[in-house]
Amino acid sequence: MKMTFYEDFARAFLIEAKKDFDRAKKAFNENDFPHAVFNSQQCVEKAVKAMIEAKREYVYNHGPRLASIFIRIFEDEWIDDYDEIVNIIGWFSEYYTKARYPFMFKGKVVTPNEYINREIAEESIKKAEKVLEIAENYLRKKRII
Repeated sequence: MKMTFYEDFARAFLIEAKKDFDRAKKAFNENDFPHAVFNSQQCVEKAVKAMIEAKREYVYNHGPRLASIFIRIFEDEWIDDYDEIVNIIGWFSEYYTKARYPFMFKGKVVTPNEYINREIAEESIKKAEKVLEIAENYLRKKRII
């Protein structure tokens, strides 16, 4: 099958996901835990989009629907790893804005640095690494990378 712009997008999203993963690790090493979480979330989002593009589907403004879109597009070839991706997308939904903006928590204004700690940041990096691995394996299987 001839390669199309979808495969180009898949490769580009994967490249950007890897850059976000590197940014997450750098932020973690600098004790900037909110940015480690944010960049891990961005890595996951772009790795998932790479997989979706590899299926010749285009995803632009998805908001919280990314997990639903992923399920719909991959239901015909579902494997256990995909359950993990969906769970990881859900896990990050708690931190997507809390890693970037002050918010109300128990009647008090809380900053990202007050809410996101080392353990959360470490977990986010592990989750991003897992999704990145699954996405790379999928794109390899499809001979896109």
